[in-house]
Amino acid sequence: MLILLISIVEEYPRKGRDLISSQELIDVAAKAKLYDPEALSRLFDLFYEKLRRYMYYKTGSLDRAEDLAAETLAKGIENIGNFKDRGGTIGAWLFGIGRNLLAREREVAGKTEMVELDDKLLAEEEKQPESLALEKLDNQRLYLVLSHLPEEQREVVLLRFMEGLDAKTVGKLMGKRPGAVRALQFRAIRSLKEMIESGGVHV
Repeated sequence: MLILLISIVEEYPRKGRDLISSQELIDVAAKAKLYDPEALSRLFDLFYEKLRRYMYYKTGSLDRAEDLAAETLAKGIENIGNFKDRGGTIGAWLFGIGRNLLAREREVAGKTEMVELDDKLLAEEEKQPESLALEKLDNQRLYLVLSHLPEEQREVVLLRFMEGLDAKTVGKLMGKRPGAVRALQFRAIRSLKEMIESGGVHV
């Protein structure tokens, strides 16, 4: 299963997995800034599951992931007037809000709360080959695999390969150049390979 994850990561740059056009994101964001109910509902439909999945693999708690995803969207809607679109960047903006919420929570708690993992996370959505393959690893095993990576490498894997953000966008979120993001991506793949070859990870 870990080999499968590595192969998905290596194939990703050639395949891609973004089903949402930049123009749709631009249109939705523009209407959301006017508090159009349909646009706000569409934002929820587009990003709630992505945010919830991201939060789950950052915290290990399904309940907390749901709360943080909802809080991220609430703060996004509350501050939508401050959003400046740069060509379909509403998703990256929302993920930035989510990352800030996580950072503040960790500052207050001093450490991330870890709870028993729940395998109910993945909801029905239009599937790509990569996401279908990822689901062959149950949530707990995937979480455990990723937990062996250093924080920045894990962040790159989550944002690049699970949420479909490009290297430039991930770089902006993490305060790094795209080349540095690609270097982290390379090291993450190499680390996963080394772990499986040495028998250091059992899934």
